[in-house]
Amino acid sequence: MRTSTQWSAFVAGILISAPHSAVCQKTPNENLVLADCGIGLGHNGGSTSREMMYYSGDVWTGNGDATNKPTHMVNVPWTGAYPWGPQGVKAKMPNGDEWSVYINDKIKDPNSAGDAWHSYELDKPLKCYSYHVDKVYKLDDGKWCSSAYVCNHRGKPRPGSSSGGGGGGGGDKDKIRITGSTNSDFVELYEQTPEHVMATVKKTFSSTSINCDSTPISLGSKCTISWKCHGEPGLKALEKMSAAYDSMAAEPKFSSKRQSTTEVCRTPDTRPGKEGQCLRWETKVDNYVKVPKTLDLIMDNMPSDGSNPSVHGWMNYEISCDRTSKECIICKAIGGALRIASNAAGATVLLGCKANGC
Repeated sequence: MRTSTQWSAFVAGILISAPHSAVCQKTPNENLVLADCGIGLGHNGGSTSREMMYYSGDVWTGNGDATNKPTHMVNVPWTGAYPWGPQGVKAKMPNGDEWSVYINDKIKDPNSAGDAWHSYELDKPLKCYSYHVDKVYKLDDGKWCSSAYVCNHRGKPRPGSSSGGGGGGGGDKDKIRITGSTNSDFVELYEQTPEHVMATVKKTFSSTSINCDSTPISLGSKCTISWKCHGEPGLKALEKMSAAYDSMAAEPKFSSKRQSTTEVCRTPDTRPGKEGQCLRWETKVDNYVKVPKTLDLIMDNMPSDGSNPSVHGWMNYEISCDRTSKECIICKAIGGALRIASNAAGATVLLGCKANGC
């Protein structure tokens, strides 16, 4: 059994050795409001527009129902379906910040009903709450916008309000959350598969480990992979994050494969006058796969009362090769928040890719 002293030491170890992004948050007070505007004035009495409104601080001023002006706002075009739902919706704010939101529209006020991510701080997802309030913001054309969902890091939709907790992430009951981030730097490996590459992490820890062995592991073609991690053995944090990497490897959007075929002479013609000719040709197939050069995972808890999560562990790898390439198409396919179900990890992995230099 781990004593409180041992546990304190473990938490301190996370804070000291975890990636900077795991413990430092730039925008803890931010809010995202998913709003319906011009309700009753649209087709069949519906809304006339749907807006994402970003607030760097509070939505409500604290003076009754008076609200602040959004820091940024973007219109979400109608695509034939209500955007605030489990199918997910993406939008880019005027400042270039890209948002992805997934909502369980069956959840009632004021319970947590989904999650939101933005490219500015991809590893700090916001919890979204069903919260329907009229007259949150008035558009320039005079139409009022009402909140449908409010997303933040505060454990409740609004200071002073209650929250039923639970119900987030599309209604699942996961007690942990695993988020990942990578970028557009990829490496190409010869005669490897994404599954084999990600499985190398299992060589770096045991069931009682707290850290990974960071000794480079050969992947052939003058490439090596190095793993770093830290996690609580009692929660099987390393095993769960390792399983998350397995699930990502099986996701088609995670990697890119190609084949190269060449004709190779297996039986040269040695007869006089026939030198240089071939009696039997054989097709040689070479397989290549491109995977992210680096990828970071963070595992934290999902408190049932909707309060802020705490880090249980982190894991990352870096592949060293002679060459790297910018893979903008793959990175953009992953996007701001690719959801990958991982039964073995006991959670849905949320992976984002920053398209640096694209």
